[in-house]
Amino acid sequence: MSKNKIKLNDKIEKKNNKHLKQDKYVSDDAKEIRRFVIILFSVIVLVLIVYGISRVLIDEPDDTYIRNTTAGVIDYDMVSIGTMLNRNYDEYYVAIYDEEDPKAIYYSTIISLYADGDDAIKVYYCNLGNYLNQEYKVRDGEHTNPDAKSIDELALGNLTLIKVKNGKIVKYLEELDAIREEFDV
Repeated sequence: MSKNKIKLNDKIEKKNNKHLKQDKYVSDDAKEIRRFVIILFSVIVLVLIVYGISRVLIDEPDDTYIRNTTAGVIDYDMVSIGTMLNRNYDEYYVAIYDEEDPKAIYYSTIISLYADGDDAIKVYYCNLGNYLNQEYKVRDGEHTNPDAKSIDELALGNLTLIKVKNGKIVKYLEELDAIREEFDV
């Protein structure tokens, strides 16, 4: 063999022996920790790359969107027809009308005048225009059911006042004059 080949073989052997000596003294735990650090570093780099790309590609939100959002409000005086018989009071009224009705402000005023009185019974509101309440509204040619004693029997017109006592319907009024007389307004 030539001298160059022998030198090259010696260098390769020394390198392999050096590598073997280093690997011989490294424990399995150290190898696991090294793999974990490499994986952790890779994940961090990947997350930073995705974050950087998303910052570049996604626009900032408009101020108009932020200004147009409103906080949600819970109205405890509003009920749906399905829950109107299970309120916390023993006796109360439920005023049912469509809030989009042109006379709705008039109905609301009469109810407010009554509710502001000292001896007023609690009054709940029910929006007949709400999607959940639509099935109880009478259609053209249909008749209301003033004799209804349960929710299933209800057939409501434009304005209805129901008096509930102990979870049962005890009074059912449809005409504005009858409601004004009931409220003494």
